[in-house]
Parts: sequence; C-alpha cells; structure tokens
Amino acid sequence: MKYIILTMVLFLFVSCKNNDEEIGRPDPYILTERDISEDCGAFQMRFKHGDCILNFALSGPCEQLKTEEYINEYSEYLQKYQDSLLVKKGFILLQYHRHNFADTNIKNLQDSIINITKKSFKTNVSLKESGKGYFEINVGNDK
Repeated sequence: MKYIILTMVLFLFVSCKNNDEEIGRPDPYILTERDISEDCGAFQMRFKHGDCILNFALSGPCEQLKTEEYINEYSEYLQKYQDSLLVKKGFILLQYHRHNFADTNIKNLQDSIINITKKSFKTNVSLKESGKGYFEINVGNDK
C-alpha cells in the first residue's frame, strides 16, 4: 500500500511538473473567426511554425451556406493576410460540411481553391489529400 501511494504521488508530481512548462507559452497559431452566413462561421488558424500554414474550417450547422460564400471567404482571407502567408511553404487544411456541397462537384471546389491559392502565393499548389469533409493542398512543394 505504501508503494502504491508513493508511486501515485510521484506520478502526480511529474504530471504537474510537465504541465507547468506549458503555462505562459504563446499559442503556435493565430485564430480568427468571421460569420459568413446566418448560421455559419469560418475560423482560421494561421500557424507560426511547422509545415501547416493554415487550417480553414467551419463552425455551426452551416445549413444555409453556399459554395460561393465558402470560396469567397477563403479568397478574402488570403487577400487580407497575403503578406504574412506569402513566404510560407507547406500545406493548408480546408474543412467543410459535406451537406453544404452535396450538389457541388468536390473536384470543382478543390480546383477553385487551388487556383485562388496559386494566385495568392504565386507558387505551385497541388492537392495533397482528400477525405470526407476535408482536403489538404500543398503550397510551394513538389511533393
């Protein structure tokens, strides 16, 4: 019983010590959010380090969101933050609600996003990965 208590105290001490190092550290990203339709917001996590440049996602039910609104919001975001994104290479993760794009050919959505990104970054952009409700694009990489 003594060893169990000693082990638990030691474990808690080590766990608390590890968490102390995280306190006060700045977030590795800049978070922004905007309402893009009556029931939908877009949030963007622009990363400061690493291979991920941007996570562009939706919040809310987004039942009234149109494909054009999603594309326009992405385009406006890149235009607004073009200077801080221009020198980055890596990937961008784009997330969406599948029900919003049920009538849309996802390949057309991806092509639109890739073309907008190419114009904004002035570099090669390609599809990296695609799945249910998301896709990733490479920016400035030949991978």
